Amino acid sequence: MIKYIDCDGVILDTETHLFDDYDRLKQENPDLRKRDYLANLDWDVLIYQAAVINDAINLLKEYDPRGVHILTRIHSLREAKAKINYFRSSGVKNGIIIVNSEFKKSEVVNAKGNILVDDSTANLDDWAKAGGIPIQFSSTLESGFPTVSTLECVLDDSILDHHEIRLMLNK
Repeated sequence: MIKYIDCDGVILDTETHLFDDYDRLKQENPDLRKRDYLANLDWDVLIYQAAVINDAINLLKEYDPRGVHILTRIHSLREAKAKINYFRSSGVKNGIIIVNSEFKKSEVVNAKGNILVDDSTANLDDWAKAGGIPIQFSSTLESGFPTVSTLECVLDDSILDHHEIRLMLNK
């Protein structure tokens, strides 16, 4: 079983300010397209200024990187480069799998029997449909999926004791 961990909203809080800036700029320039905004964004600044969620970077470094990959959707090659540089400069040795925003995560890697920790319900729905084990990352712990608010229970395998996860593994 492979564990895939989403970046934005699970490891790094990149989303808090990302679309606030877009909404402000959109009011100044109604013709601004989200795709253009994301393609021209200074991703290095955004990534390096993003808050680390619940000590995720140190947790990734603490556990064996084999079998745990960062699976992150990107909107531009600049974003991919910024994320890879950030994780490597932070000492994270896990594999980093880049998913173009036009693809589903389950179209890039094999979901069947593998775990995805993500904050996006759409990603988790698709993962489950592809035979994967979806785990919602949320601080509210209210979801239709098994939910965690820290990566520790995923990385140390204690999530495997969760009743719903055991049922999915036995399918």
